[in-house]
Amino acid sequence: MNILIVNAGSSSLKFQLIKADETFETLYEGIVDGIGRASCFFTASAGTKSVTYKKRIPDHAKALNEAVSILFEFGVIKSLKEIDAVGHRVVHGGEKYTKATKLTVPVVRNIEAIAELAPLHNPANLQGIYASMEIITHAPHIAIFDTAFHQTLPEKAYKYALPEDWYKDYHIRKYGFHGTNHKYIAHQTYTLIGKNKGKIITCHLGNGSSISAIKDNVCVETSMGFTPLEGIPMGTRSGSIDPAIPLYMMDKLKIDSKKMDTILNKNSGILAISDLSSDVRDIWERAQKNNKKALYTLEKLAYEIALKIGAYAAAMDGLDAITFTAGIGENAWYLRRDICSYLNHLGVKLDSRKNRSNAAQIQDEESKVKIFVIKANEGKQMAREVFNFLNK
Repeated sequence: MNILIVNAGSSSLKFQLIKADETFETLYEGIVDGIGRASCFFTASAGTKSVTYKKRIPDHAKALNEAVSILFEFGVIKSLKEIDAVGHRVVHGGEKYTKATKLTVPVVRNIEAIAELAPLHNPANLQGIYASMEIITHAPHIAIFDTAFHQTLPEKAYKYALPEDWYKDYHIRKYGFHGTNHKYIAHQTYTLIGKNKGKIITCHLGNGSSISAIKDNVCVETSMGFTPLEGIPMGTRSGSIDPAIPLYMMDKLKIDSKKMDTILNKNSGILAISDLSSDVRDIWERAQKNNKKALYTLEKLAYEIALKIGAYAAAMDGLDAITFTAGIGENAWYLRRDICSYLNHLGVKLDSRKNRSNAAQIQDEESKVKIFVIKANEGKQMAREVFNFLNK
């Protein structure tokens, strides 16, 4: 079975063709970035074949057509009929969607209605759905929701200390995000520790970051909340702050909620702390030259992440493994080092050589907690869920 994975952003389209068998091998993958702009970046690869170029691509339908045409050009498939199913990333499924779901007209309408909970993401995801359903008409289209994995949170974890009618009437609660990758990383972690039970913490650290506590394969806590703004400081997002601060500053600066939303989501986080960049690689480069703001930024970030790990270990009454994933988690050995330095009381001990080389398993032999570095692979997890849905 060949499964096409579609991940549509506001001006981007990521795609993979995955063969659903024992290994879930990626046959073809790529990205279209800059949809609707004067110059759009297109790159795709299949085995030893690859192509990269720039051109104007006006919308998601044209982007998907471009991806399919290269798929034919590379000879990966000869007919669209060889695509057996399409899996779509949908960021927000609300409380309604807790697992993979076949896209029908009512389901699409529900995703449109939920868009107010994820105004930057769901409308973009829908563009990919509309385009794909027009082009690939013979195969089932399946939605994979980022929020689904976190729907197992207990009430004490997902409800805020706010008026009850806010939850009942406006659906104000913790939803959590990055769920597809957290689920994939949890599966890989349990495989590595050799059992399907245990207390693990998955750290998805990138431009957007979230941390999840998973007990016996069930997510019991996660750092992102009603929106992806909650949690640890991120590239340009503030993370959790005193909720009175925005109200106070809106009054002081005479700005509206839209402007404050921009500040909290686009002008805060690592960018604001460092006053240098939102990219941890840039911060690390400056830190090696003893730049005080860069050094402080890394210190602050490690501290905030370690706080979450410590809290989640307490929530689960123990800890068997920590797994780092995504761009920062997989590559920033210096941040992993600093995070783990706060966790000695939990029995966490790094092997510095393995950590610096970004090895798959980086704990010292004396460590009571296993520590892994696993490459993010949302596409593979999505394909696995589509396959399981169609073969249940």
